[in-house]
Amino acid sequence: MASPQGNPNPPGPPSSINDQITRLSQRGMQIPDSAKAAHFLGNVNFYRLRGYLEPFVDQTESGNLRPFLANTSFDSVIERYDFDRQLRILLLDAFNHIEVSIRTQWTYHLAYTRQGGEQAHLNPSLFSHEYSNNLANLRQEYRQHGQEKHPYSFADCPIWAVAEVMSFGQMLRWYRDTNRQIRRDVADYYQLDEKILGSLLRHLSPVRNFCAHHERLWDRDFITKFTIPKRMGSFTSPISFFNRANNAKLYNSMVMIAHLTRVITGNTEWPQRLVALMNQYRNIPQNRMGFVSGWQSLDIWQSVNCARGV
Repeated sequence: MASPQGNPNPPGPPSSINDQITRLSQRGMQIPDSAKAAHFLGNVNFYRLRGYLEPFVDQTESGNLRPFLANTSFDSVIERYDFDRQLRILLLDAFNHIEVSIRTQWTYHLAYTRQGGEQAHLNPSLFSHEYSNNLANLRQEYRQHGQEKHPYSFADCPIWAVAEVMSFGQMLRWYRDTNRQIRRDVADYYQLDEKILGSLLRHLSPVRNFCAHHERLWDRDFITKFTIPKRMGSFTSPISFFNRANNAKLYNSMVMIAHLTRVITGNTEWPQRLVALMNQYRNIPQNRMGFVSGWQSLDIWQSVNCARGV
């Protein structure tokens, strides 16, 4: 029977870890320590590992069990996996800062700067055509989870409290539907144009989800791209920081994350941690992540004091 469209290779029967190691070896992979490989495969599902194996496969061959390139070692695969895991941890730390900050700036400008008050989310004049759907979804979310966190009924809950109930994706839907002047207020804080920040947040949402769900990240091509900024804080030529020839890779995302964390934390600790991680894993092919030549010398990655007055 033909396999369904989009699934040309139906899954085979389950196999033991020893059989998995044997098949890797038969395809030409060097496995100097089978006990180490067995321990790894006992903790990392083989299906999860497939994306890390693919770059080592001989692309000139055909079939479902194509051989690996010469001198491919299982240790090299583990190194890629460990690098990707540490990269996701580093990015999640950045997203922790970014998510909290975006919520804070959005609610502050809604409630205070534009005088929406403590229940600005109940004022449809501050929002656009998605307001009714967003409000209905938020009311349901609050009914299920909000009252576990807050002592308020939904009708009495202030915007700065109800925003903490929103998932990141839900909060971004509210943000996109917010009055443009408020979006400009938020973007000004991050020293970006309003359209650039909106484009960036749409892009970062799936990047954040890949991190949160432990999916392979380092060499992906991202479908949702963002607009590269011409203005970014006090940098005189920020466009030089980016890989303009390939805006689908993670490097450009990390440039923007570096900028946001500099603004939010007032320091360059996160950019410097990324530099250190890349120096620790020198065998990782940086071109597959979109890094530009000489990237470490660019101003965005330099250690400086970024603190700003209130």
